[in-house]
Amino acid sequence: MQALRKAAAGVGHVELCAVPEPEIGPQDVLMKVYAAGVCGSDLLIQEDRHFYEAPVTLGHEFSGVASQVGEAVTRVKEGDKFVADIECGPGRWLGVTVDGAYAPYMRVPEHVIYRIPDHVSLDHACLAEPIVATHHWIQERAQVKVGDDVVVVGPGPMGIMGCHYAKVCGARRVFLIGLKSDAGRLQIGKQMGADYVLYSEEDPDKVVLDVTGGKGAEVVLECSASEMGVRHALDCARKAYEGPGGKGVVVFISLWGQKLSINLDEISLGQLDIRGSWSWNGPETWESAVDLLDRGVFDLDPLITAHYMLDEWETAFANLRAKRDVKALIHPNGRGWE
Repeated sequence: MQALRKAAAGVGHVELCAVPEPEIGPQDVLMKVYAAGVCGSDLLIQEDRHFYEAPVTLGHEFSGVASQVGEAVTRVKEGDKFVADIECGPGRWLGVTVDGAYAPYMRVPEHVIYRIPDHVSLDHACLAEPIVATHHWIQERAQVKVGDDVVVVGPGPMGIMGCHYAKVCGARRVFLIGLKSDAGRLQIGKQMGADYVLYSEEDPDKVVLDVTGGKGAEVVLECSASEMGVRHALDCARKAYEGPGGKGVVVFISLWGQKLSINLDEISLGQLDIRGSWSWNGPETWESAVDLLDRGVFDLDPLITAHYMLDEWETAFANLRAKRDVKALIHPNGRGWE
């Protein structure tokens, strides 16, 4: 079969390669891949700015159907729709350090599998991993509360989904900040819950402070992976220059792949609470994400802006870099067989 792989270390080296169909062990499931989401991390791996182990088949956002199950598998049967936690062991990440979903078939250990109800489309299920990451920062790291003002920096899939979920959680106002070149994405963000869409080039920090009466936002998510985005995040967060701190929480989900030059004085002076949001809380977070999918909490259709075949991967990568897509799905076996 053909698989899209990071064939060797260094910049580039992402290419379609002929590989054998995976062989499964007694506790594995062979997934027939329906969809694999194109993620900014895939681009960073191509650019050698994200961790990976080569050679490896990429694709860490995915959904599919059980094509074959190992003899010791008890929770999954052939024909079941499922997604999976990509963290399948210490240092083992499906689609990053272990072969992933940019291929017609992939091997998935049973212990990381989560079955998807029949009424949930495999297109929507493919966004399970981004939903997991969003739930982690909104609920498990930031704890957005009813009445909070929330600023999201960066109108990519994570930022837009963060806007949507913040409103679901009762945020009073959600501000989404992007570049003028992000105009199309910002409008999708507005469609999905942002009350204000602001351009980075037009002093968005001032708007946030004006609207909040000079206080700033209780919660800020930085997911732009830019130096200016970090500055916006710190400037928009609610400060506490006297008395108890912890008024403003800034959550970082970005990976920059390079050093930044940032004045951090406002973190100390404003007593900001800085939190990273890489990974998640294991089964607890994944079970929450599947429940959110089951109940249809998210309106996911506006996020999915394109579909590609596996041999169109270069176009898919290029369109994400150019911001022509928000979330694109690659279908190694074609669409329509769900």
